[in-house]
Amino acid sequence: MRGLLMFSVYLGVQSLCVAQVAHKSQAGGTVAKGNKDLLNAPKVTPASTKTIEATSAEVVAEKVVLVPKTAPAGVDINYLPLFGQYEKTEAQLVNDEMFLSECDREFKSRKEAGEFFNKMAWQYLSEGDKSTATYRFNLAYLLEPENIEIYWGLGVIEFQNGNYSQAIDLMNKGLELSDGKNYVFMTDLATVYIKKALGNTYSVIETQKAKDLLNSAIKIQPQYTPAHVQLTIVSMVENDLDAAWAHFHKAYELNPAELSKEVLLELLSRKDDPKGIFKKN
Repeated sequence: MRGLLMFSVYLGVQSLCVAQVAHKSQAGGTVAKGNKDLLNAPKVTPASTKTIEATSAEVVAEKVVLVPKTAPAGVDINYLPLFGQYEKTEAQLVNDEMFLSECDREFKSRKEAGEFFNKMAWQYLSEGDKSTATYRFNLAYLLEPENIEIYWGLGVIEFQNGNYSQAIDLMNKGLELSDGKNYVFMTDLATVYIKKALGNTYSVIETQKAKDLLNSAIKIQPQYTPAHVQLTIVSMVENDLDAAWAHFHKAYELNPAELSKEVLLELLSRKDDPKGIFKKN
């Protein structure tokens, strides 16, 4: 399985850690210069009609023409997640065709080509090049639009950029496409919900969604330390300090190296460790 980025939120302080990015890939030939998938290009909405009631009670049919949503002048949609979902120009659609045709020649299948660009995207992201990573994920989207890693990776980028709502939308789309067993992805999505919740003291919805995702992740893989760490934070947000300590101790038991000093200090400031393992300085 290709390397993925893991990230954690420590009480409102964002921390991005590269867990593993396997097999660093470099773009080869001219394949890396494509654009967008024609099969997924937004369609022009046909004119619709609506009825307007006149003061004389006479009904008048009026045609409403919807203008296609095109990118503003000067905006390069290649570097926007999923190309900004903008309507494509004729020139851009031609570029899409050329890119896909070249991939069809260079790879055994579009699935293989999509995996190639996803791998490159994760590598660029691990090196901090979010713009190129976005472009590579977009190219993978052209080739295999239902691959969850596209939405996962673009969600991580939006998370890093502080666009939590957009990150949640993208990652939820990926979750819909998943087999429901990817506990790592569930934990990452929960992390975004937690970050958003920490910015809104009265946000109960995000906290509950994070909690549900993390409980599902632990049900699939009880030994997954990051899920217990994030549940520690969720429990503190809910002011359930006994549960917070229980999850923290479980995470410590599984892998002490993955624990956060910031989380521990915050937990100790709220309640002494019931087991007496950790103490205030």
